[in-house]
Amino acid sequence: MGILDTDAIVLDQVRSFLSNDFGIHDLAGTQIGRIVTEGGMGSRLLMGSRQLAIVDTDGTLLVRVVDPPNLGLDRFEVQDWQGNVVAQVVKEFTFFNKALRIELSTGPQLRLEGSMWDREFTVTGPGGLAATASRHWPGVAEAFLGRERYVLGFTPQVPVHEKLGTIGAVIALDLIRQKERNSG
Repeated sequence: MGILDTDAIVLDQVRSFLSNDFGIHDLAGTQIGRIVTEGGMGSRLLMGSRQLAIVDTDGTLLVRVVDPPNLGLDRFEVQDWQGNVVAQVVKEFTFFNKALRIELSTGPQLRLEGSMWDREFTVTGPGGLAATASRHWPGVAEAFLGRERYVLGFTPQVPVHEKLGTIGAVIALDLIRQKERNSG
């Protein structure tokens, strides 16, 4: 079973000084993929983790989340294995909540929203609720190390492009939170 074959995935962060990697598991704990930090060490030292590859257990690249340098609102690209943009994730200006707009290249738009204080997020699209995401610490030691766990549940029959855009948006959300911690 791979990432796209299940309606619930768990992303366990294994952040270190120069990487922001994740293990991807199903709800039973079986590894079904991983997220690997890419890019040169020099750029990661200067700008942080700017490129993350999401791969299935067999090593197949599903998508890559790229954080290009930009001014104004954060904008991320979700690229397929050939480098084609399949979605753009844009941080929206909000006061008391987090909101990301997911612009899919296939046309529809999704929105990830959640309260600044809550750790629960929803992803809605043209068909209504597409996914829910919950963020928490896997344990006390991991909390001190800044590691997070995201549980992502998809509505059954959600299209693959919406699933990939949602996974990209959750990774972008984590990158945004990391930037905010580093600048604050």
